[in-house]
Amino acid sequence: MEGDKYYCYICESELTEKNRSDEHIILNAIGGHLHSYSILCKKCNNDLGEKADSRLAEDLSFYTDMLQVRKNRQNPHKQIMKDKDGHEVVVKDAGRHLELRKPSIEIQKDGESTHINVTARNKKEVSGLLRKLLNKGTIKQEDADKILAKSDIKEYKPVLRKGTVISEGAFPSIIKSAVNYYMNCYHDLSTIKHLVPYIKGEETPKDVLFLHLFKDLPYTTNSNEVTHMIHLEGHKETKLLYAMMEYFSIYIYVVVLDSNYQGNEINKTYAYDVVDGKEIKRNFLLRLTLKDLNDFRNLPHEEYLKYLPYIKSRADNVMKIWEKRNDYDAIDSIINEVFGKYSGGTLITEEMINELSEKVSQYLVGKMENNP
Repeated sequence: MEGDKYYCYICESELTEKNRSDEHIILNAIGGHLHSYSILCKKCNNDLGEKADSRLAEDLSFYTDMLQVRKNRQNPHKQIMKDKDGHEVVVKDAGRHLELRKPSIEIQKDGESTHINVTARNKKEVSGLLRKLLNKGTIKQEDADKILAKSDIKEYKPVLRKGTVISEGAFPSIIKSAVNYYMNCYHDLSTIKHLVPYIKGEETPKDVLFLHLFKDLPYTTNSNEVTHMIHLEGHKETKLLYAMMEYFSIYIYVVVLDSNYQGNEINKTYAYDVVDGKEIKRNFLLRLTLKDLNDFRNLPHEEYLKYLPYIKSRADNVMKIWEKRNDYDAIDSIINEVFGKYSGGTLITEEMINELSEKVSQYLVGKMENNP
């Protein structure tokens, strides 16, 4: 930055009204709302990390969709997950409706016997799959007739498997967000210029990116909040400048911005609650050293496993928030259904109350059956 002039930290061209880019510090696709016009030009933003950004958005899409995270630019996403049996499931309406993506057939040989298991959305799809087996000569018509006669339509109640890690392909995007925030705050190109090849995917991200699972978080949390956070710290004493990156109050990574830091003390935090859609204040110090980060990375496997319950606990809390929201929406819908049949000013009767109680009870019983 020179006076009120800003420069793209990739190509170092001066940013103007014509070439400047509206860059989200944290991805818009996961609910990032902090953005800047003073760090990247349009060309570099278009060229940079599109693949890594997409990968990170996909890795975190379960929570983005379940929490119905609000975005500056809406980009509709069809959530595809797998159930415990490995079948692909389409998740709709923030997880309220689940649908088998496509039918499947499994064939197992057991000596002279052949076991066929068909999973489909209706009998028409079962017939289509059996027809394919007939054409291939895998089964005879009498076998197909028996299978179709035995087929039974049941309500599909899958148990979904959700990912617990961010894939390596998304790491450049995490590094980019850390650099974006630092540059937006300080416009200090010389400190972070060496990180550009990591953002471009030309260097191994793990050189500067560290997973860190905290048993005790260094700040006070609210059980109703789900946050994205970037925390910058720089200390001459430790010669380390880094950014702690938190996604959905679950995933925490540390990006080393400078391992020989000689600048002023830095302690700056941006935190955004994606549930309430508002920025929140956090003040804390980590004072991590490079040795701390390497020691955690090199923990023996049995020691590393001791940290996993803490990340699971944070993930479970996010899911509880989702369940509470679903319950609120479902009961609100029932109330509207029951009382919406009557004109305004109608007195509430015992019959209305009984209907409401019955429908709420049916909802709760159905919920318990789905979550034994």
